[in-house]
Amino acid sequence: MKRRVIVAAGLAAPFLGAGRAFAAERLIGWVSPESAEVTAPFFNALKAGLDAARPAGAEPVRILERYNAATPALAAAQVAELQQMGVSLIVSQGAATVTVVAARPTVPVVFGYSGDPVVAGIAQSMSRPGGNATGVSFMSVELNPKRIDLLRTAQPACRRIALMSNTRHAGEEKEIVACQSAVQPLGIELTAYRGENAAEIRAALAQALDSGAQAVVMLPSTAMVQLTPTAAVDCIARKVPLISGWASMARAGALLTYGPNLQEAYKRLAHYVVRVLAGAAPATLPIEQPTVFELVINQKTAAALGLVLPPTLLAQADEIIE
Repeated sequence: MKRRVIVAAGLAAPFLGAGRAFAAERLIGWVSPESAEVTAPFFNALKAGLDAARPAGAEPVRILERYNAATPALAAAQVAELQQMGVSLIVSQGAATVTVVAARPTVPVVFGYSGDPVVAGIAQSMSRPGGNATGVSFMSVELNPKRIDLLRTAQPACRRIALMSNTRHAGEEKEIVACQSAVQPLGIELTAYRGENAAEIRAALAQALDSGAQAVVMLPSTAMVQLTPTAAVDCIARKVPLISGWASMARAGALLTYGPNLQEAYKRLAHYVVRVLAGAAPATLPIEQPTVFELVINQKTAAALGLVLPPTLLAQADEIIE
């Protein structure tokens, strides 16, 4: 039996001006493709967001947690179970979003999703999702040029970049194009290496390193997060810097990451939960993208690579791992 967590959350009408009160207790579901340990920072951020939204006297919300929804069949089973238990809403985390929405739950879905929800087929548009799901997309295609600029600051002599992409990550083609556009005027050769699963991506990384890549850029996704610890070891062994978009990847050994602060994004997700439970239709709630970004630099990795990072770069960092 999965553990259940009771969260005191602000979902009463005064917060929204909706003119309605909630029942004594509301049940919502949380479905993640990962373990409870891996996703704890995001789950806790959601709880903090719900706590912050609580008006005086609001009734509690009970969150029923489900983890390791790594296949469509398992996600569908978890969705069915949660609905049988009476949840009013399901929060889907990361890569579980596509399979949760595909299970066609009768209750609304609020998602925190790293891919492009339109490309993934879970929304008609960002401004008007049109279905039974809405939330936050962590994909920020426009950040890719900034990441490459940061890489050039850390390693000015870099002229050959390997771009690692997960073909199952909706929207990755947009990110590849953005990276190619960023390097075109710089005289940098960028080669995209694609893989559909962990084994293929690992093989593609080995090929990139054997082909003489001077730096590796990982397009951030759940699959890439899982691969970062081993990928970082392989890159450090070849004295090749690895960069990406999410802070956890720098903490796992990448040289630097620049991208959305995911904890802040999951706090923001709580506002969607509040609004939908108050009666707002997901179809009309625009999908948001993060507005809080962070640069994380791993100085331990820099030392292992033999890089002395410029003080101007270090001064920009929101976090430095010593």
